[in-house]
Amino acid sequence: MSKKSTVNVGIIGIGMIGMEHIRGFRVIPRCKVAAIADTNEERLAKAASEYEIPNAFSQYKDLIALEDLDAVVICTPSNSHEEIALAGLAAGKHVLCEKPMAVSSASALKMVKRAKKAGRILASCSGRYRFSPSVQKAKELIEAGELGDIYHITLSGISRRNRPGIDFHPAAAWCLDKSIAGGGAMLDWGVYDLNILYSLMDNLAVERVDGFCYHGLETPRPADVAFDVEEHGAAMIRCKGGLTVFWERSWAAHMNSSTRIRIYGSKAGIAFDPLAWTQDIFFQIYEDRSGKPVTIAPATTFEKWSVILSVSQDFIQAIVKDRQPASTGEDEIKVLKIIEALYRSANKSTAVSV
Repeated sequence: MSKKSTVNVGIIGIGMIGMEHIRGFRVIPRCKVAAIADTNEERLAKAASEYEIPNAFSQYKDLIALEDLDAVVICTPSNSHEEIALAGLAAGKHVLCEKPMAVSSASALKMVKRAKKAGRILASCSGRYRFSPSVQKAKELIEAGELGDIYHITLSGISRRNRPGIDFHPAAAWCLDKSIAGGGAMLDWGVYDLNILYSLMDNLAVERVDGFCYHGLETPRPADVAFDVEEHGAAMIRCKGGLTVFWERSWAAHMNSSTRIRIYGSKAGIAFDPLAWTQDIFFQIYEDRSGKPVTIAPATTFEKWSVILSVSQDFIQAIVKDRQPASTGEDEIKVLKIIEALYRSANKSTAVSV
């Protein structure tokens, strides 16, 4: 691949996130948005004209059939990801899939197997926050042994009102329908949380999950739209070796919005906001010095980064350099198994094995 001067990319689904990918891939060196596909022909024609994209199709199969196309980016509703990814991989294309990569671990496993058979890269946008400056700083401290033995982690992401199709982005009301989306807040945003967790703890081995899911805030709902996914959930995750993880995530809750990861170690602890962009960085280190507890806020002169662009850049580099992407399909399988365990636990009102 390194001998080819340009990676030709096709983007399938050009709604809100698809348009972000068009704009992002256009600025990546050695990359060209060569084709787009969407069933909304008016939107398709407008995007093709505005961004001078030579190939525009109303059917994704026509895009995948292009011989000079190297990779496809899937930005369609979640329940269609497996079908499109399998078709793209079978046609010899590398695949980057929006989150969640699949609606089940079994579906993700099929995609991974097809990618291996085809000898192509399969990457997931679930790992885009692995590139967050605060996550990178946390990983640096952990790998340097600065925290000592890590015995407990909390992942907390509370949004007061952030339900797709209700509180923002009306066109994404399909996210409320379990038959299409696969799940609610714990799947939609939870894949980010758990991907960050796996990026920080390479040898994480989850054994049991005990959790709940809640649906039913008394607020206006869209008419004629199925709404059967959770708005709020949480779990206690027990891992091999004694590590415990408390994980909470909401689309909507009667509480102030806040995102924090707290990592507790025998020598020191850290707290940070993994979703913050450069101008809003929060990062603190808690440790003892000379027998006294101190709190340190390290210099936050982190480089600017783009939450959308980072994972796309890594995907293109993986193709060019013939290496694995930062966020693999195998990672997604592990994440989805935890989320599936959470849903089983919530249904049974008891802890379950992973």
